[in-house]
Amino acid sequence: MNISERFLPPPWTAAVVLLCASACINVPAVEPAQAEVRITAPAGTAYTNGVVEVRLDVTGHTPDRVELLKDGEVMAELAPPYTYTWDTAGEAEGTYRLEARAALGDLAYVSASREVVVDRTPPRVVSRVPEQGAQEVWVQSPIRAEFSEPVKRSTVTTESVHLTVGDVAMAHTVSLSEDGKTVTVVPVTQMTAPSAVALAFSGTVTDLAGNAAVNLGEAWSWAVPEFVPYPVHSRTPPGPYSWTTAYIQLDPNGHPIVLTPVFDGQDHLFVSRWAGNAWEQLGADLKTSTSDYALHSPNIQLASDGTPVVAWQEDLGAEFNNYVHVARWTGHTWERLGGEQGILPERPHAWEISLQLTSRDHPLVAIKMDPEDPEGGTIHVYQLSENHWQRIGPPVSGPVTSAPGKPTLATDRLDNPIIAFSHEDSSPQLFSKRWTGSTWESLGSTVNPSNIPHSGRGDSLITFTPDNRPTILWSGRSNTSTTNDFFSSQWNNNEWVSLGSPPKRSELNHRGIYGAHITSQGELITASLENEDGKFTLSINRHKGDSWEELWNTRDAFNGTRPDIQYASMAADSHGNIAIAWLEQRGDPRREVVIYRRNR
Repeated sequence: MNISERFLPPPWTAAVVLLCASACINVPAVEPAQAEVRITAPAGTAYTNGVVEVRLDVTGHTPDRVELLKDGEVMAELAPPYTYTWDTAGEAEGTYRLEARAALGDLAYVSASREVVVDRTPPRVVSRVPEQGAQEVWVQSPIRAEFSEPVKRSTVTTESVHLTVGDVAMAHTVSLSEDGKTVTVVPVTQMTAPSAVALAFSGTVTDLAGNAAVNLGEAWSWAVPEFVPYPVHSRTPPGPYSWTTAYIQLDPNGHPIVLTPVFDGQDHLFVSRWAGNAWEQLGADLKTSTSDYALHSPNIQLASDGTPVVAWQEDLGAEFNNYVHVARWTGHTWERLGGEQGILPERPHAWEISLQLTSRDHPLVAIKMDPEDPEGGTIHVYQLSENHWQRIGPPVSGPVTSAPGKPTLATDRLDNPIIAFSHEDSSPQLFSKRWTGSTWESLGSTVNPSNIPHSGRGDSLITFTPDNRPTILWSGRSNTSTTNDFFSSQWNNNEWVSLGSPPKRSELNHRGIYGAHITSQGELITASLENEDGKFTLSINRHKGDSWEELWNTRDAFNGTRPDIQYASMAADSHGNIAIAWLEQRGDPRREVVIYRRNR
């Protein structure tokens, strides 16, 4: 609607009024003069770096004059057909207000305004996600470019944005944010790791004024490696003797849950989980005993719904006050599955333990007893049933007189408990037994293959093939070597068959096993640490068929910088997710718990 502007009335107006009042003459009604003016071009806010075509539409009575106003000042007087070509070359960059005014007699009619933005500055890319040259990018990371100003939507297309993985173009979609500044690119199919990814814009991308974007030709590429990091999980508290480490599991969504023992002058035990964007601690310190109790043998397992269950051993440094504790997370707090003196207060001779859960989420523990126990230095297996801990069968040991070492406990796909343990005599051997429902059955004579005289020293790991055959891995030293390594044997046709181990970087290096998992395709995945000149390299290897293949290692992943790794833990699931936690020395005495995940 036009706004009329009335001029000052002429002096004879009053006389006319008086004459009509006294003479009472009937005068026919006269239609008042009216006009309307509208700006038809530009139709809305216009952006330009040069010429703007202005068109007006004038209706009603013919006005005495028509003017084009810029910021309230007359820029030009127009005649029919009321068009004007405005060359903005001499104007400063900025926003201008255009209006049209039609004068008719003592009235002036003003149009609705239009804004014209004069912009000769080309847009630039001011931020990129991922950043240029980033080396640890998640395959599902968003791909975004933010411009310094809005860009024209019609110029942002799959033809003007090019995504390549390796040297191959990848199909993708392109979208522009509501404010016109952020371009988002989404691959049609998820890329796989490891890959080298690059994104490029063509010169057809312009801002709203038509200025072609600059710096589009700058390199924009990043690496999608086999493994990528989470934010640092935790750091050691200050103090020369402080330490920490981590034991990792994966919940049903593939997110890590971490058990972290910490020593800062006294022992602590914490559990935390990845909450999607940060680490979240579950409850308080699990260790509630006095500071003179030392903490050992921490274990964590997850129930089928992801609920963590934790077991550990505490002692006062003597053979008669060693207690096993088990706790389960309720969603709000930690519930102890035993009293202040643990789950077996009547047998305070527990030295080392291993925790496992059945398919129904019932906890089991295997406990190495001190020789002072009434039944001697043997291994006991207990299961929680109806709030009572019941021993499964008699104590277990091997066919030798020495005390057994630390047990490893697992349950097969039929929920039968299986344990592995060594005896530390002059010729260490590794044994395994399975519960049949009524007795502990020996699986072969020893796990060590008869044709390879391995040592059974060190922690062992148990995992199962899809058809329920146990595979046992352990660290030790063969009789023909002067260095430690890890070895593996698989139960096949009622005998243990060696799977060997992947090649070491040097036969002079020591190496140990820190994680094992068999996939649904029957592939064995291992995590090991190899000492190279005083620093450890963490490697993920895969055994498939009859050969070993390295999937990833920290030496190559960090371009030879070789982080100072001091401990490792691996977890994997049936969906192909793998997570690795390690303790890394990052300046004396600072240590950090670092966690990486498989990039998928």
